[in-house]
Amino acid sequence: MLRSGLVAIALLALLGPAEAADDGCEKFAWPLAGERVAFAATGKTTIAAGEALSALPAGALVIRLQPAAQASFEMPPERKPRTEQWHGGMVRLPALAKPGVYQITLSEDAWIDVIQNGRYARSVGSTGRSDCPGVRKSVRLDLDASPVVLQVSGVAPDTIAVTIGPVQ
Repeated sequence: MLRSGLVAIALLALLGPAEAADDGCEKFAWPLAGERVAFAATGKTTIAAGEALSALPAGALVIRLQPAAQASFEMPPERKPRTEQWHGGMVRLPALAKPGVYQITLSEDAWIDVIQNGRYARSVGSTGRSDCPGVRKSVRLDLDASPVVLQVSGVAPDTIAVTIGPVQ
């Protein structure tokens, strides 16, 4: 009995990493291990769509979104959602500490718009996978040191977790 239990534990130990390797979490264009940890952490900062943050959160930020009919945006989303039933909204972020390339990572499938100085910021890179539990997309943008409006649309659930920070 003990021997079969040890065999089962050994098999589970061997299969665990193989299953993890089969998901797409290691196949993004850049590493997102830190974002995965931030999304899984407890005690994340939570904000309702339409509100403003006084500082960028150190970890993940959870945004409580509005149904499509009530969602408000600084500027219209650049892309129409793929479905009729979706959630979205915007949050205002403070002026960034310094200009540079920033990375925004999303936990759910969504369209993201970043607005700075009344214009859509342009992506300098993106990576996305549908086979990584808890992480869907990561976008890099060249931003200046001014305030940011972060908009998300086309989100199926009514919350989304995001991380934002300078690319190291």
